Amino acid sequence: MGFFDAFFSSVTGGSREPQKPSNIEFELRRRLTVLASDEATQDTPLRYFLRWAGQVQGVGFRFTNTNLAQVRALTGWVRNMEDGSVEMEIQGAPANVLSHLEALHASYERMGTRFRLVEAQTQAPLANEDSFIPRY
Repeated sequence: MGFFDAFFSSVTGGSREPQKPSNIEFELRRRLTVLASDEATQDTPLRYFLRWAGQVQGVGFRFTNTNLAQVRALTGWVRNMEDGSVEMEIQGAPANVLSHLEALHASYERMGTRFRLVEAQTQAPLANEDSFIPRY
């Protein structure tokens, strides 16, 4: 066991059980899967406002979201909130947004970091946006 594995194992009490998505995230993933599998909607950009709670500040959450989004050609932004949550807007093809959510959880699973999607709202896509950035 490496240093980081030992450290995060002690922080989380040794629990490595993967976190299950919240009902809100489960429903969002279900919708994205349907849209991604339909030829009529698979390339249509979608935009979502998402709010995450749990261990989302002080763990590189904004940085990780930014990197994952850029790799998947997604646009939008992410920012820390005063109440300890993180808000973001994310835009792109349904399969890319779904892949982003899956990769986000996979990135933190090894460390035992616990977070949940607590709000998801559909937004109107922005035509002039060309990047995903952290906001401060």
